[in-house]
Amino acid sequence: MSEQARGDVHNVFSGNATYVIQGRDFSAVHLHLPAPQTSQDRAAGELARVVLAQWRDEAGALGLAGSARLAVGWRADWTVADHREHIGADVAGSTAGLAELAAAFQALPARRLVIIGGPGTGKTSLAILLTLELLSLHDVTRPVPVPLLVSSWDAGREHFDVWLARRIHEEYVGLSRDLDRSRIRALVRDRRVLPVLDGLDELPRPLRSAALAGLNKAGADGAPLILTSRAAEYAELVEEEAVLQAAAVIRAQPVEGAEAAAYLRGSAHPRRTGRWQVLLDHITHQPGSVAARALSSPLMLWLARTVYARADADPGELADASRFPDVGAIERHLLDSIVPAAFPSGPPSPHQPHPVREWGHAQAQRALVFLATRLTAARTKEFAWWELHRAKAPTFLKAPALLAGYILLMTVSSWFHDWITGGDPFRTIQVALGAWAATMFGIMGGILLLLSQLWKAPLPRRLALFGRHRSRIPGLFWLLLFLAPIVLLLARDEPFMALGFVVPPLLMMVLGAPADTAQAVGPRALLNGERASTVLMVLVVAPVIGAIGTLTIVHVPDRTVLLGSWISGSAGAAAVIVALSPWTQWLLAKVTLAGLGRLPWSTMAFLEDARRVGLLRQVGGVYQFRHAQIQAGLAVPERGGAPARRRRAATRAPWPIRPLPAASSTPEAVRIHGYVGLRRTRGEPALYVMMWTFALLWAGLITVDDNWHDPEAWQLVGFFVLLPPALDLLIPPLTWRRAELRVDGGGIEFASGRRRIRFEWRDIADVAPRLFEPPFGPNDDGVVMLHLRLTAEATPGPRIRVNGSGWVALWPLDCPTGDPEDATVGPELEDALVRFAGERWRPAGRG
Repeated sequence: MSEQARGDVHNVFSGNATYVIQGRDFSAVHLHLPAPQTSQDRAAGELARVVLAQWRDEAGALGLAGSARLAVGWRADWTVADHREHIGADVAGSTAGLAELAAAFQALPARRLVIIGGPGTGKTSLAILLTLELLSLHDVTRPVPVPLLVSSWDAGREHFDVWLARRIHEEYVGLSRDLDRSRIRALVRDRRVLPVLDGLDELPRPLRSAALAGLNKAGADGAPLILTSRAAEYAELVEEEAVLQAAAVIRAQPVEGAEAAAYLRGSAHPRRTGRWQVLLDHITHQPGSVAARALSSPLMLWLARTVYARADADPGELADASRFPDVGAIERHLLDSIVPAAFPSGPPSPHQPHPVREWGHAQAQRALVFLATRLTAARTKEFAWWELHRAKAPTFLKAPALLAGYILLMTVSSWFHDWITGGDPFRTIQVALGAWAATMFGIMGGILLLLSQLWKAPLPRRLALFGRHRSRIPGLFWLLLFLAPIVLLLARDEPFMALGFVVPPLLMMVLGAPADTAQAVGPRALLNGERASTVLMVLVVAPVIGAIGTLTIVHVPDRTVLLGSWISGSAGAAAVIVALSPWTQWLLAKVTLAGLGRLPWSTMAFLEDARRVGLLRQVGGVYQFRHAQIQAGLAVPERGGAPARRRRAATRAPWPIRPLPAASSTPEAVRIHGYVGLRRTRGEPALYVMMWTFALLWAGLITVDDNWHDPEAWQLVGFFVLLPPALDLLIPPLTWRRAELRVDGGGIEFASGRRRIRFEWRDIADVAPRLFEPPFGPNDDGVVMLHLRLTAEATPGPRIRVNGSGWVALWPLDCPTGDPEDATVGPELEDALVRFAGERWRPAGRG
């Protein structure tokens, strides 16, 4: 009391309250109000709420939340880190103490962290849990952590900040005005976003180097960052390139036997722990055993927990060394058993609000194998439903489906024209001409929409208010500028035709492009939004186009002709809108693949259930497999012997090479014969769109003029239709050239036609299989070739191309996955390289 009387007692309050009352003395009351929130503060807060909602639910679906969380230890690894004085602090901890780990991260001056470890060690899980912990502590002074897959970044084509803003908009944007494109770019620019980048090791080797350089460039001004990578790939990158500047590095520690046993015991059914006792005692008391080493990673522990969750399962069999002689045998057994174990059999419980449906183990296995194989062949981890139509079977059916739709439309339109006009030839021609004009206006708008999407992949649409399309104003301005000369020429004499050139493209650009407010609330929400957008365009845009086409062509005061032309023209414009909709393409792909037995008929429901059982995870509007090992295991359903050929057939990319498996060997030299050239072209979409549009326009003119009896008309339409596939089929054989590779004691020689190039061993530093780097564009097909690197003293010839990494591509190699680690060199060539190249030969897997 005496201190209070002398005024030495200070009352301090911080936080939110309705009333704050101080007794006795009021002369020393200081009120410090927080600064008012800016629009950028609101945008950061909205982004934090969207990311938290997304990954909080995802952590629960993946089993990362709850009391049975596995404690994985993490220790600093200074062997692949920057100088200690640049980092400023040490980071270590465990997933059991996320608050301490988050505090250690925030204590880093640059707030840059690299998480490394072997396959299945929990790198992604730690990144997710650390993201949630940082989000729980978020305020306006801290950046918002945002998890993203770094494997979609091509650092040679796109600056990191541009890619980051684009990916955040595609995956995390909410339905708030606080999160438009400009504000996202501002958040990235002002370093109010903490990118959590997963999977640096999944980038091809050249892109990996470029990504590290890009991250260092972006981090020169103190940009925060969390990055995950496999330890071996990151160590190789650091050894050959550079470290991630100012970033601490932590490495996953193996899960000890006692901790693994505690996790399995805590996650098992309380009445079934006795079945686990044999395995738990084994891994606890024999830490060096095969089972203990196999179950030292979080992924394998989760697989074991899931596979042996059934009441009749016997997890003790994993301790049987005669059945599982090595770690690989246990891993293959768990990966092969995960699908039947994860999906229940029998009818679901009526008391569950969202029970997992009964799909049948065989159907679930087929569907997941198809998805994993397709993603592996495309060299991606993300499954987007609007990309499913690019699978082989739906692609082959697109042209027949379009032709069938066109024939059906023409047949129904012809019947309708005769019916509504009573068979009057003059009135029928007027109705047909008006309908044809509306359809052509719709096709023109569709062509412009497709051309706008050639350099940017089409995304699904969602309904949005017209005022929220502000980001499209520059594109619409250029569209109007492009159409202005045509409009000015037509406005005087044909005002409705001028409208036909302007209004349909404008409407399709506004309603036919992805809405800026597309919230990544899940694939089903995007599918529903796309379906609603298609219906809206059919009900609103198609009638407008039909009216413009009718008023442009029909000039007779006949209500029947006007009505018939409007209805028929609206139907033609609606057919164009439906044909261009990603929802229609999804339906075609789903029906085709379900009919072939590769996917269930209720594909979206199956994907939701696969996420519910923990095999998939949802990231924004796409699905991913829970772990890359699960995807790889499902993409290769059988192993060893003959099934390996099945694997190549399922996953091989369309390489632009055609090696001939022939070789001749002598003690002095080995000759490998083959053909080099394009296996097939990729099929330029612009060529197909342009040629088939010409065919459709010409077919419309022939229909109006009733000239189908003219053979020249058929020939011209057939020319436009057959030209693109003919080029795809004819160009590759024309590019094939017979080639020979000779390896002898003096060096390596490549010969094709009259061209002959020889490299002497004294000028060669290394020979290794590597990803081919095309002179223009990325290596999207996963081409792997035998490369050599010259010594510092040697100079390449004038016609020899050296890529950006200093390697010369020499000979195509057979590779099923696009990964140099899986490249098949061939016994004759490998024997020659071992004999003649010596230490210069660096096969896959050797540093």
